[in-house]
Formats: sequence, structure tokens, C-alpha cells
Amino acid sequence: MDTSQDIHTQLLLKHGAVQTSPQHAAMLNSQTNKKFISTIDKTQNPAGYKVTLTGYAGFILARESKTSDYQSLDDLLRQLRAIPRSTSASILKGSISTFKLENNAYRVDYRIASGEVLVYNIQLIDKLQKQRDRLEQASLYHVKRNGQGVWQIKTKIDKVSTTYAAVNGQSNNLTKATWLMGAHLEYEFKNLQEYTLFHNPSVGGIGDTWESFRDKMGITTAVTRHFAKVLADTQAQDNKTQWIAHSQGGVIFAEAVRYLLNGSSSWMFNKWRLNGLRAQDKGKLLDKHSIVFHGNANNNLRSKPLFSRAGVKVLAIRSNDYDMVPNIIGMNTLNPRKILGSVLYSNHVMSGSVSQSPHTLMQSQESWRHNMDNGPGKGRNGIQKVFNKIETSINKKSTPNYLP
Repeated sequence: MDTSQDIHTQLLLKHGAVQTSPQHAAMLNSQTNKKFISTIDKTQNPAGYKVTLTGYAGFILARESKTSDYQSLDDLLRQLRAIPRSTSASILKGSISTFKLENNAYRVDYRIASGEVLVYNIQLIDKLQKQRDRLEQASLYHVKRNGQGVWQIKTKIDKVSTTYAAVNGQSNNLTKATWLMGAHLEYEFKNLQEYTLFHNPSVGGIGDTWESFRDKMGITTAVTRHFAKVLADTQAQDNKTQWIAHSQGGVIFAEAVRYLLNGSSSWMFNKWRLNGLRAQDKGKLLDKHSIVFHGNANNNLRSKPLFSRAGVKVLAIRSNDYDMVPNIIGMNTLNPRKILGSVLYSNHVMSGSVSQSPHTLMQSQESWRHNMDNGPGKGRNGIQKVFNKIETSINKKSTPNYLP
């Protein structure tokens, strides 16, 4: 059986909901495949197909073994011994040996050859994953690299204790936010070993969008009020902190600053503070904080005066040219090329792979184009190919980009 780890990592990143960083998944898959041993029969050599797991699948199995849902996963994997090609299994398009199978709690993705089933992906079904995500609360965490260089939560904390910190965007459970914000911090500040995560929990796509809308309209949400207290407490401790805010995290950061400028109130007319316009201590309220925005959903023209009044230093604002979040939701560009590209590539934001999404990771435009051509994911559709061809031919003429 072909057990090329590169193949299984590519399949995972292209078709699965990967629960670690892509680098961590590849590292796990460099390990030796392990035999699945059921907790029910505990048989080393059961009848039927031999079921083995890649390093990544084994990692997820070990994590899920500590949950109340694990029995359903054990049942699903034991089922593969007898009928891996069951009528309820779905075959991957273009393949004759790659399948996925679900039960009431889990989904497994696997390949079959020579009497062996190799499981390369294990994930919760969407309904159960969302149920778990909704149990998470907005909190601060101290995150550190382990001996293998993987970001892991060290402990839950009540104040920022590091030089670098981050607030994540929407649709990020704690597991994803931990490695993703670590990746954003690495892109910006390079060789870090620790950071503080303010985890903005997910309540589902619609719920997260509703939260963002309220904050953008100045109706400060509970999560943002919590984050505002974190900013105020960190300022009071006289700790200089450099933040990264990604996606909805930008909205949370901007609204938290506005909330504090108004004396911990959503109402701009509270004591006629007018979003800090009449503040007597302009430039000092939050002057221990600096911020970098990646793919931010807040509007930069509206936010920058707030930061200036509060004393927050904006270090950088970065985004992919075709990221719909800053360009369309944040309304941060008038450039027709960027607006059209954001619409055309929106499917990669909604349901694309980590590497091909113009929003998930911060990467150079060149790196993103390379991933669209060669990285794991569905690649460009017909319209996107036409747009890319036109864009490439125009770029060869090197015309100035005069709009933001």
C-alpha cells in the first residue's frame, strides 16, 4: 500500500477540517503509521481489514479518547474492519480507493489497498463540533511553543503577561485560534516562543457575523466589553503590548478602544466624550498598546482617529489583495480590481483550504499565488483562471496601483 505521508497530508489539507497547523499535521504524518486497537475488543489481530492510522489521525484519536463521544469513534473505526466500502461511505471524486464515512458523531477519511484501511483524517461532524465550540467562553490564555515548535496552551490567565498578544477572528474555536494566531504573530514578529491569546469564541457563522455587525454599529458586545477590560488592565499594569488582530478581531479591537474612549460606554454622548474627541488626555489612554491588523473587518478610516485619540500605535495593516473581509466587509478599498477579485475568490474564504484562502493565513501575494497553483486545495475555477490570466498579463506592463 502507498503510505506516502505527503499524499495523506495533501488529502487532509485539501478535503478535511484540519485541527492543527499544516506544519504540525505534516510533522505528525512523518511518524510511523499505527494500528488501531479498539477499547472494546482490544484485539491485536482482529478478523477483517487491518485498520491503521497516520500520525495525524492517531493524534486526533488520542485526543478524542478523553471525551464522552469516543465510543462513537471506536464504533466507526471497528466498522471499517468489516465493510470499508459500505453503501453509506462516499468515494472521493476521481479516486477508486479513497473514501469518507460518518456516523452520528464522527467522520473518518481513509484509503483502501491490499486488505488494509489507512485512516488519514478524523473529525467531528459539523453539528457536534458547533455544539462543542459554543461551550467555549471568551478568555485569556498563555500560549507557548513545545519542544517540537508547536503552539500549545500553557494555562488560562487573567491578565496579559507577555510582550506579544493576539485576538482571533470569527469561526475559530480555541484549538484553531491557538495555532492560527501563533502563525500570524510569527509572520509579523518572527522568532517568538510565547504569546497571550484573547480567545474570541465562535457561536457559529451567523452568530459571529451578528456579533461583528453589532460592534461595527457601536452596540458593544459582551466579548468586546471583556476585551476592553483586558486593554484597560494591561494599560494600568504599565505593560507595553504589541497586538495582532485578525478578521473579526479587528472589529473587536477597534470597538473596545471606542468603548474605553467613551468611559466604558457604547454611548458616544456619555458625558459628551464623543468617541474621545473631547478627551483631555488625548493620546494617553491606551498608549502602552500597539497593533497590527491582518485581514481586518473594521474600517480603517473610521478606526484610525479612535486609535490616535487613545494613543494606540498602528504598526501595520496587511491583507491579501483579494480578501473579501477587509475589502468588502470592512469597506477598505475603492480599487475595482481588488473588489472584483474579492468577489471571485470569496469561495476560498468561505470553504477553501488553509493555504489557498486569501484570508486565513497572512502570506505574501506571491506565496498565495504559488499556493493557488500548487498548494493543497481546489485551486482556481474557470472564472478565476480567466481573471488570473488577465491580471498576469496586466501586471507584466507594471501599471501603478493608485487606489488603496
